[in-house]
Amino acid sequence: MQEADQRSTSNAQRFDKLKVYMTNTKNHWSVIRAGLIVCFTCCVQFIFCQPMQTITDKKDILIGEQIKLNIKMPLPINGAGVKQWIVIPDSIPHFDIVETGTADTTNFKDDSKAIEQTIIITSFDSGRWVFPPLAIELSATVGQPAKTVYTDSFYVNVSYSPADSTNQLRDIKPIITVFITDYFWYYIIGGSLLLLLIVYLLYKYFKKNKSLMPAATVSNLSPFAEAMEELKKLTQFNLQEAADIKSFHIKLAAVFKNYLGRKQSKNLLNKTTGDLLINMKEINLSADNVSNLATALRCTDAVKFAKYLPLAGESEDSLQKIKDSINLTEAAKLLTPKLVN
Repeated sequence: MQEADQRSTSNAQRFDKLKVYMTNTKNHWSVIRAGLIVCFTCCVQFIFCQPMQTITDKKDILIGEQIKLNIKMPLPINGAGVKQWIVIPDSIPHFDIVETGTADTTNFKDDSKAIEQTIIITSFDSGRWVFPPLAIELSATVGQPAKTVYTDSFYVNVSYSPADSTNQLRDIKPIITVFITDYFWYYIIGGSLLLLLIVYLLYKYFKKNKSLMPAATVSNLSPFAEAMEELKKLTQFNLQEAADIKSFHIKLAAVFKNYLGRKQSKNLLNKTTGDLLINMKEINLSADNVSNLATALRCTDAVKFAKYLPLAGESEDSLQKIKDSINLTEAAKLLTPKLVN
């Protein structure tokens, strides 16, 4: 009986040890399983989170000094898009927005994107202040609702410029001499040169025109005899050729101008038809004679300036009207100047 009891006790002890071992093994695997779940959860959150970068170039400034705040958020492939980018409030306690900048999107080769924006801020309140986080709304994706992420907040120390501790006395700075350039004489010289240039150009212009004026013909013949001789030469022109027609009418007008100019002791070669008709008022000619003369002179003007080519009969009629006008002018008594005693 004693041996049977010992065997029973030994079996009970073995059972208890096995039970303890099984319990410990179960707890061990539970711990491992829990650890794996936690690691998996952290990895998933790390993979699918939106890493936000909030970078400032300085956190200790003097009053009125500017801080450049750079916000950058990468967007993973097929991840949530941005529903609304940073909305800057109208006022931030202890801070002033100097410049908001624009949000720039950068596309990478793996089809991922990154949005970046630079904001310049400043403060005019001395002390240690917290710049608040700014919200960014992300759009919903398959299996995930829309959510909001925030930028990091940060402290900014705003202080006055350090006082001068040297206690040195500084003299008043001397008066700085300012030189003001007087441009009066420059204007006078420039205006004088411009005036001289204008006078020179006018002189060249009138000198050129004067040189182009036909010189008065000097002849031993009387004005009337010279005119009749020149008109006789015009009858030799071929009035069927364009070149001869033009030369005929140009010389026909020149003959009458030269005749009338010699009779009146004037240079009329550069005068227009209107000027000649005005000069004819000094002569006692009838209205019909003046009209015939005007018709002939206007025909010569049309040939000379408008490239008009009249018929041979019209050119001969103009010659006859000029010849008649010269004869009537020669016969007029008022042409020859009278000496006053």
